Amino acid sequence: MEPSFSSSPLFIQSLVTVSQEIHVTMTKDELLQLFATTFEKLFPECLLSFRLLKEESRKFDLVYANGRLKASERELFKITQRALEGLQLTDTERQHVFSQAAISEHDSYVNIFEDGKVGFCFLLCDRKNLYGMMNLEFKATTDKLESYRSASLPFVHLLVASLRNTKLMSETLVLKSYWEKLLDNANAPVVVVDRDGKIYLLNKTFEQLTGLTRQEIMGKEFLALVPSANRARLLPYVISAVRGESSTNIEMKFSRSQDEEVAHIAFNSAPIYNSMGQIEGVIFVGQDLTLVKDLQRQVIHSEKLATLGQVAAGVAHELNNPLTSISVYANYLSKKLKTVVDASDLQKIDSIVAGAERIKSFTKDLVAYARPSEDTPETLSLQQIIKRSVSFCEHVISEAKAQVTLDFDDDLPLFFGIEGQMEQVFVNLVTNACHSLGTLGGKIVITANHADDSYITVSIRDTGCGIEQSDMRKVFEPFFTTKDVGKGTGLGLSIVRNILKNHNASIEVDSETGVGTVFVITLLAAK
Repeated sequence: MEPSFSSSPLFIQSLVTVSQEIHVTMTKDELLQLFATTFEKLFPECLLSFRLLKEESRKFDLVYANGRLKASERELFKITQRALEGLQLTDTERQHVFSQAAISEHDSYVNIFEDGKVGFCFLLCDRKNLYGMMNLEFKATTDKLESYRSASLPFVHLLVASLRNTKLMSETLVLKSYWEKLLDNANAPVVVVDRDGKIYLLNKTFEQLTGLTRQEIMGKEFLALVPSANRARLLPYVISAVRGESSTNIEMKFSRSQDEEVAHIAFNSAPIYNSMGQIEGVIFVGQDLTLVKDLQRQVIHSEKLATLGQVAAGVAHELNNPLTSISVYANYLSKKLKTVVDASDLQKIDSIVAGAERIKSFTKDLVAYARPSEDTPETLSLQQIIKRSVSFCEHVISEAKAQVTLDFDDDLPLFFGIEGQMEQVFVNLVTNACHSLGTLGGKIVITANHADDSYITVSIRDTGCGIEQSDMRKVFEPFFTTKDVGKGTGLGLSIVRNILKNHNASIEVDSETGVGTVFVITLLAAK
């Protein structure tokens, strides 16, 4: 009896080779090439066709044929009952599979090649998904057709399994890419650590908040990113999460370098389980508290200023009595001794009088500034507002070694405004101008003019470091600051813009790095 083709060395070697060469990352095109080469090696005289379908479509994705196909048969899947052999489809499964392509069932095999005489076909299907169809034909009749068909069956099963794996791998990669993008673009910091507390996943938001890159921290212990003083407090939360316990509001501070705080985040943690129900890591999903903490500090600072205003009023009252005595007696001595003492001594007495008057004037302005502003606007003199605001900034001006120049039109009209708020506008702008000068000195020029009786234009120009063009659009945003950590809340210019907006006024900025900055305010004149 002639041995079966399935037991031939060529068949066995081909099956081994295909099994070894298949891998999960192969594309459909690569699989098609591998199996086409294998079948053509097994059956040198065969006419071979693979028609693979697009996923979730009745259209073809790939078509391979080593002969000329009949035009009438190219788009159709004509099968025999044996083409479904081994699938054992239920009626529901059969209906579902047949709906995925133009399939018709026939009693005998229908040739699809122009030169084909006999052959057989296989529906490439896994009971759920239809991947395509394979046809194998010969130009002449042969008594080995059934042996060839039996020998082809293991390869067909391998091909279907490989196509299924390729589909699953593609879906997995798409899903993985989707979840990675979803996680990476989430508007909340996310960090995933393993059972040893080492980071193996994080998103862009966490990078942006902390200033740390993935390359810097992947594989490092999560708690190593936290200042050492806080690690002992946070360790129990991490241990609890690894044990399967969730935690909420775990507040952490992160720094680029030792003791330099750059982010304040509150995390909720939850364990991550694998398919065996074992904990393999912990996910930390956070909320950025940096802005909240900055706002809290600003509120506390505002409260301090309010308290300072109350204290200033009392201090000013206590100072005014002795200052009045000093001023009165100094004036008396100056007049009485005018013809008795030397001119230089008389000048010293006049200096005492001037100093006392200056202190009285400053305490008066300080009390006025500290006093809560009325909500009702009144007509104000821009010259007086600016001069008083500059006097409040004398200490900052002195530290910056700034040369301040005031240039006002003589006939500036009055404007409607809330006195305390408008003083705050100019105090903030002058203070910012001084800060931009550093300690090397420079010029601050404040000009006020009006082209007509409708508007007043005020400009505050400095010769400081300037603002980067990339930061220009953000200078009025709350909490944005170019100052070092701890030296600015980023609320000053935001407050300035809001005050001016409430006064029906506008503010614009222009700057050049290394040259200086100018803020231009346009006020509505009182009529």
